Amino acid sequence: MNLRTMVLALGVAVVAVACKKEYDSPPKRELPVGSVMTVAELKALFTGTPVRFAEPASVFAVVTADETDGNFYKNISVQDRTGGITLRLLNSGGLYIGDSIRIYLPGTKLAPYNGLMQLDSVDVDNNTVKQATLVHVEPLNVTTSQLTLSAMDTLQSRLIRVTDVEFADPCGQTWANAVSQTTGERNIQSCSGSPVMVRTSGYASYAGSPLPLGKGSIVCVAGIYNTTIQLSNRSMAGVQMNGDRCDGTTINNACPFLLKNFNDQSVTSGGWSQWSDNNIPWNTNSQGSTDGTYYGQCKNYINSANVPGQSWLISPAVDLTSQTDPKLSFMNACNYNGAALEVLVSTNYASGDPTTASWTNLTPTLSTGSWSWVASGALDLAPYSSSNTRIAFKYTGTNSDGKTWELDNIKITVD
Repeated sequence: MNLRTMVLALGVAVVAVACKKEYDSPPKRELPVGSVMTVAELKALFTGTPVRFAEPASVFAVVTADETDGNFYKNISVQDRTGGITLRLLNSGGLYIGDSIRIYLPGTKLAPYNGLMQLDSVDVDNNTVKQATLVHVEPLNVTTSQLTLSAMDTLQSRLIRVTDVEFADPCGQTWANAVSQTTGERNIQSCSGSPVMVRTSGYASYAGSPLPLGKGSIVCVAGIYNTTIQLSNRSMAGVQMNGDRCDGTTINNACPFLLKNFNDQSVTSGGWSQWSDNNIPWNTNSQGSTDGTYYGQCKNYINSANVPGQSWLISPAVDLTSQTDPKLSFMNACNYNGAALEVLVSTNYASGDPTTASWTNLTPTLSTGSWSWVASGALDLAPYSSSNTRIAFKYTGTNSDGKTWELDNIKITVD
């Protein structure tokens, strides 16, 4: 290599080095610690008026409930050895169960919401610093008798495991209403204690799942709304309720052989079907319900006129061949003038037009009107035991009249 070539190569190398781009490093986010307090000391700062923080101060705690399954939204629960508190987040996401965090208080507000102490306006990016992940917090074991209003002073927002409990009336019930995405309020109870509410968001991933039928334990976050104690399920993994119920029934026989209660706002769920010769539908409604839940309803007054025709609500096929003493029962109400509701049973209906099958009329007790709910009484199905036993409710209207009939809690029970 001659001198001229060496100089040229050296120049190219210098230019290449000189043109190398230097990228700026992102600024490190450092939140000062300031004074450190426990969760109990933080909550004690509230003496009647909201507390807003300006000076550097921090609280160390572990996340015990997050937003992952949808039961919590823009709020999480944290706790340390002295107690728990709910954090109201400005934005969803970023903190998860087991995160050990430092909460930097400036910019947040401490105040109760209907009795539940909360730290509001928490910005995950600017008010929290993760210290570790996957930190285990063992739930505090409690019984329903220990869940009193006075106990909520120390238990609220803490992770608890309520032991030896079962859901009251779980048959046909879901955690919440996943169709309308409305909140569910279901009671758990011990064999001797008072019921306590479990409140579930209609947006929870398990809102439409059936309630567990047995007795056991459930891991929740304790809460309060004015004078009502409310528990929030943390996750389905913490629900262990498979034991025998207080009355000795197992999860296999805790519910009726067949149940239709319309609480899911569906007429045809569970294999039920409807058929009409003139587009008279069965629907669901909750107006006038005795317990605030939904029931089935049929009426022929449509678009300001009485529509003549029939409308059938038909059960799925049930196999009664190996069952003892099967009985049908239901609640019913009606109003206005028109034909009585017919209740029928068949062993040869398959699908489609029910008038092509053979049906036998049963003789239930029916409402006399004025929206008065009455029990049908126990109707013996033993004479109709088959592998294809079906129940039907037949509505009839004319062009001059037609009652409104309502049905709820349709059950077939067996011994």
